[in-house]
Amino acid sequence: MYDLIMGNKQGVEYSVPTSPVKITSLFINALFDINLNFSSRETFTFREGGTERLKDHVTHADLQLAFILFRCCNTYGYLELTNRKAIYRRLELEFEVPISEGQFYVAIEKFIAHQLIKTEKSADGETRYRLNYFMNDKKNTIGHYVLFHPFVFSKAFHELTLAEKKLIISAYTQTSGSSHKVITRNLKQKFGSFKHVQFSGLLLFLHKTQRSHVSSLLDNLKSIVLPVTHMTTTHLFECSELQKATIGYKAVLKFNPAFLIPVKKEDPTNYFKPIDACAMFTKFYAFLKREADAYGVGDVLADREIANRLVRSLRFSSKRLIRYALHELKSYVKTKGRFPRNPEFFIKDQITEKFNHLLSDVLTKTGAHEFVRFPETKEEDVKERYFTFSLAAAKSKLGIKKLKARLTEVVKDLSNRYPIKAWGRLDYGAPPESYPYQELASYINLDYVKEQAVSQKADPFYYADLEYNASIAIRTKDPKLVEEWIIGEVSRLPKSPGQRALPYNFRLEKYLFYDTIS
Repeated sequence: MYDLIMGNKQGVEYSVPTSPVKITSLFINALFDINLNFSSRETFTFREGGTERLKDHVTHADLQLAFILFRCCNTYGYLELTNRKAIYRRLELEFEVPISEGQFYVAIEKFIAHQLIKTEKSADGETRYRLNYFMNDKKNTIGHYVLFHPFVFSKAFHELTLAEKKLIISAYTQTSGSSHKVITRNLKQKFGSFKHVQFSGLLLFLHKTQRSHVSSLLDNLKSIVLPVTHMTTTHLFECSELQKATIGYKAVLKFNPAFLIPVKKEDPTNYFKPIDACAMFTKFYAFLKREADAYGVGDVLADREIANRLVRSLRFSSKRLIRYALHELKSYVKTKGRFPRNPEFFIKDQITEKFNHLLSDVLTKTGAHEFVRFPETKEEDVKERYFTFSLAAAKSKLGIKKLKARLTEVVKDLSNRYPIKAWGRLDYGAPPESYPYQELASYINLDYVKEQAVSQKADPFYYADLEYNASIAIRTKDPKLVEEWIIGEVSRLPKSPGQRALPYNFRLEKYLFYDTIS
């Protein structure tokens, strides 16, 4: 009912109507409170050497940014894709006269400085924005909100003065969709105290010095005509005048009910339109769709939500791995006659499995295994080390080729930095004072076996399993046969020239991806 086809980009080029925008009164209060220290005239710059701008001053750009942030956030006040360019593209779509890109970036920095928005890391490691003054922390629900009519996106609204815009937004928020509400604002705060700037008195709030200035502004508001429906405009206010008050003067405002949108408690999550990953990463989405169609599994992207999640999670994966996963999905469909129950998980799992296979091959060719597993020796702990390294390698988004090149350099550097110390007899198996050593040594010449392992440079990690298996076999088999068996197995063990004096807290992934050893 309140959607409006406008002369903005989405209306002209795509015939998409502009919807009302939901914004919390908490945020409006905080937005106008930027002006609390206006008299200080403190400045900031967006970049070094850039133009100095007032930090504690609400501008036209700030108002547009506030509306577009609430358009792009999700129902919890998060902008999951912190891509400023994408947010500005949405702003260009919805406003008939969008602010410049430079003004937009300055406004973003100002919002961050005033903590209207914060930068956070999501669970998947992606950076995202969180809108402050969005949630009611006590109830964990959206704070009291107001539905602004789409006129705030119009050219007619853009051409108003900043003071006129501020008063309209402030009064509209206080009206909260009620067609019967009359807003009164004193020119000066009676007792000189106020909780929020917008209720500090109109002279201070609008940066006016004379009653006549406010009177002139209110007269102008009477004549304001804005779009209310498609091809229809009408006056925004039914009443806008200055009246004598008990002490001094007060402004009296009443909106035209045609512009007021009642807030429905049962409908608190509508009007939020988070940035669409498919629309944001158009080239990658086009690639994904083209490849999926080529493999005959294009239907997997038919669900826009699944397509968005796949675009977000796969856009850093190599095209080779993506094609492999789509090929496997095609094979699954051919065999089973249907898609997997969770095709999104299937694709990601295939990519992970193939990546780990390729990574293992790279570790072998670069000789990096000893650095990956260090300092663990138990099989289950070694597996955990490989899993942790694989996870870090995948998150690095380097790709197999770059990983191989960097591993080659790192292995060479580590080999020079930490030279090999030859293995000694004490590095193999259980120590002489332990019970397992003494038990096995009472049946076979265990010292000779260890000397053979030292001379053949067998890897002690694998040797430990031989002693364990021998201690079990000795209970049922001839000790001489067990001794011959273990000596023969020693010659078959993987070779390792010695041990590197790496710090115990060394982790290859930190050294490789962060250039530090914690």
